[in-house]
Amino acid sequence: MSDVIDFQRKSRERELSRRKLSEPPAAIVLLTEAGKIAAWANGLDERIEDVWFGEDHEVQWQPFSVAKEMAEQLRRHPAAQAMAQAGFRIEAVRI
Repeated sequence: MSDVIDFQRKSRERELSRRKLSEPPAAIVLLTEAGKIAAWANGLDERIEDVWFGEDHEVQWQPFSVAKEMAEQLRRHPAAQAMAQAGFRIEAVRI
């Protein structure tokens, strides 16, 4: 089955490539109540449950619209809701 072409995957790759050329880069960050960046998201190309937050040199850049969509998905995750109760929030930020 390795000869089968996944057209849906190719279509997603083309769309992501188009967005990278036409939109500003953005990252998903964990913000404190004061609006300071506490951590940067990485692992965004895996499942949403596998995203982790780390240092600024570990950041994974995305087109802004993609980062906004992923930030929204992350906000709905139970772990993110627990962080929100502790005063943190997840946002997509442009450079």
